[in-house]
Amino acid sequence: MFKNVQLKTFTFLALVFVFVIGCSAEPAATMKEAQVQTNGDSASAPVSNQPLDLRFMAAPQSGSWYPLAVGITEGLKKNMSQLKQVSIEPGGGVANVIAVNGGKGQMGFSQAMPTVDGYAGNPPFKEKNQNVQYVLSLFPHTTHIVVLKNSGITNIEEIKGKKINVGPKGLLTEDIAARILKAYGMSYKDMASVQNLSFSDSVEQMKDGRLDVLFWTVPSPFAVLTDLAQSKDMDLLAIPEDKIEQMTSSNPGLVRAILTKGTYKGLDHDVVTVQSPLVVIANKDAPEDLVYQVTKTIYDNLNDLKKIDPALKPVDQESLPANIGIPMHPGAKKFFQEKGLLK
Repeated sequence: MFKNVQLKTFTFLALVFVFVIGCSAEPAATMKEAQVQTNGDSASAPVSNQPLDLRFMAAPQSGSWYPLAVGITEGLKKNMSQLKQVSIEPGGGVANVIAVNGGKGQMGFSQAMPTVDGYAGNPPFKEKNQNVQYVLSLFPHTTHIVVLKNSGITNIEEIKGKKINVGPKGLLTEDIAARILKAYGMSYKDMASVQNLSFSDSVEQMKDGRLDVLFWTVPSPFAVLTDLAQSKDMDLLAIPEDKIEQMTSSNPGLVRAILTKGTYKGLDHDVVTVQSPLVVIANKDAPEDLVYQVTKTIYDNLNDLKKIDPALKPVDQESLPANIGIPMHPGAKKFFQEKGLLK
């Protein structure tokens, strides 16, 4: 599976490279310059012939967001003749909110929960990021609390004093893990050890007994966890309803979810947990036509994008617009209104 994803990524990278090399050296408009050129015509038509560059904040090339970003931008170039250069930048849920807010990128991926927290200036953000606007929602990132069945751990209270992994610093996984522990009156200080390992490293350490618990907030099913379930008797811990209510009441970007039985080998029961969807975000000064065309590209090519990332399988066109509690960019709003999906 990883080889297939890697092959697709390199294929898309080659296409992007060819496109960039063949571009004109004519200077591209900044976000504000392009926005000023808007003449009131329909956003479905180009704003102007002024060339545009797009910096799209995604993730490192090894991450699942990267090939999806390449697929979206490849489709976008077919619709926007004035789009001259595209760069896909590494980042993460929290980092991308900050980057888009500051204009480092016009658009990008994040998850709904950090987007809402960033807009409001809630921790881990140090200030309000109100240059960020919502575009659309894609697939959920679902919280997995992974243990081995022979560990003796059957509920979250029993995590205390254990060796846990909460993923790399700054990612959604770590944020949600900390919130779950806080809901139980626990913190990292109550653990025997807290690691910030990658997907593959954390699974290998669980296999050989160096970790007791893995926190991962990821699409489901997730490849490395599927691998773990094939070699070990794996289980997932549920989050009780009262704790879910406590966690989700203050942030509409985090919602209740269910990991259904059979999602992984040996999972013979449904698991109640939480999830936050992958979202596309934009700087409020990003040209309306650019955001309109990105929205249109995802809407029109959803089935092709599902071939790049199977996590999109349950997503349909009607579910793309949602209310996550922050303003929607006018370009996205115009497109969804034309489709009858928004009033």
